[in-house]
Amino acid sequence: MREVSLAGIMMFHFDAAIQMMEDILQHELVNTDELYEILEYKERESESTHEERLWKVLKSFLHPGIPGKVIEFSPELRGPDVKKD
Repeated sequence: MREVSLAGIMMFHFDAAIQMMEDILQHELVNTDELYEILEYKERESESTHEERLWKVLKSFLHPGIPGKVIEFSPELRGPDVKKD
């Protein structure tokens, strides 16, 4: 049997997560508000900014029409024309 690399395993799981999100949403298999809350919880509990960004990406599947922020600026650095969170 051929050895499987860690990178290969990681890519398999990323692909699986994307496919599952697409299937769940296409077939309306979950309450999207509940799933959004779960993903927000996971985002808040992240131990790194990289993990946090992954949860944000999965959240973006739930609201594809809403553009995301390109760069995360703190509220005090945002201009007066930008809605504060």
